[in-house]
Amino acid sequence: MPKMTVNINRSHVELGRDEQGLANEIIMRLTLLAPELTQTQNPRMPLNIGLVIDRSGSMSGQKLTDAVAACQRIVGRLTGDDRCTIVTFDDQASLLADGNYVTDAQRALISTALGVVRSGGSTNLSGGWQLAADTLLTHHARNGYVSRTVLLTDGQANSGMTSEVELSALASNYHSRGISTSTYGLGGGYNEDLLTSIATQGRGNHQFIEQSVDIDRYFSDELQELFAVSLRNATITIPIPAGFSVEVVGQLPHRRDDTQLIIEVGAMVVLEQRNVYLRLIPATDAALGTRHITTTMSGVDSNGETLTTTCDIDLHIATADVVAQYPVDTALEQEAMLIDLAWVRGEANRLKRERRYDDASTFVRQMRHRSRIYAKFDIYEELADEMHHHSSNEDFKNSSKRNFMSSRASAKDLHRLRAELDEMKQRGETGTLMIQLERLIAQLEEQLRNNQR
Repeated sequence: MPKMTVNINRSHVELGRDEQGLANEIIMRLTLLAPELTQTQNPRMPLNIGLVIDRSGSMSGQKLTDAVAACQRIVGRLTGDDRCTIVTFDDQASLLADGNYVTDAQRALISTALGVVRSGGSTNLSGGWQLAADTLLTHHARNGYVSRTVLLTDGQANSGMTSEVELSALASNYHSRGISTSTYGLGGGYNEDLLTSIATQGRGNHQFIEQSVDIDRYFSDELQELFAVSLRNATITIPIPAGFSVEVVGQLPHRRDDTQLIIEVGAMVVLEQRNVYLRLIPATDAALGTRHITTTMSGVDSNGETLTTTCDIDLHIATADVVAQYPVDTALEQEAMLIDLAWVRGEANRLKRERRYDDASTFVRQMRHRSRIYAKFDIYEELADEMHHHSSNEDFKNSSKRNFMSSRASAKDLHRLRAELDEMKQRGETGTLMIQLERLIAQLEEQLRNNQR
């Protein structure tokens, strides 16, 4: 069975507003734990996978050869219960495999089709990805498959849909319909911001592949993760308590009505743990008293059965003297702030890339002052000042790289840090620097996982 626990920064909250008009608020952290795979005749969930391979001119030669070989090996590991879609793209998209079951006959057809793939023109990333995702949708049964597109490119989206905002929204839309998206950037020339945003909104993975010879290893890791999915279509349902409004921290995909909030979690692998944060804000005219909340997590296991677990908690609206008797978990508040700040920085960086410096700075300050808790942290103000800086093009590129690493855990930089650590180990080095590097790598790995959820 899945498990869920709930923690809050404070159990009691008072009414009233501060001089900025901000209310006291309760931060809730829901910690989810996926179950182990169920014991059935089918040891894993069937896959509905789409491989989307860039074959533009820059992929010519060994890059494309290695990408095709990686696809061949992925297909070789699928079974007759799995469906496979393969799309290649340059300025046009080509459907090489249309999502049929991976029988021996289908495997032979795919091998033949991949054998004649050649590099072409420009990079219509959106065209290739959409063709694959739409094909997956024709076969996707919401409770039947783990459905994911896996996109590999070495360059910039320069044909078709190219806007990061539009493509990220498209990834979120596909996820809401059951299709997640992972992205892989090959070499140093691809648009990391774009691919990371697509993977984040698509609830998949993003990885930087430095050399094409490593494509197979990364694709194998992706497939191994999909094989280990133990819960799909996971959701959290939170009833909206009387006298409160509820906000999701970090803009996770969600929907709501007048009585409840439903957060789309998606697929979870065996014993995976995730944290989801909420803000509960009392209305100025809310009545004093206790609200009992039962949060519900549900999903479909590898046996096709719907599993449900619940967690209960009491929230209290009380007078100031009563509230003062209860402790406040400031560490939990800071966790929620960091999740929010990563989202705020991403949105502000988008405005800055459009040279809308004033808008970016104003946005950050507005986001800080929508929460009494966020307003306590000066890091928002520091970010606002940073966004307001009208830098030269070269300074802007450099600062964007630093910003991305510090706030969103750049996959490229993480790769380079791992390589540096390996070299230090090979040289037999020890000491404080090595320990600090190991800690930094661990922190960035955790941050990257959080940002992609």
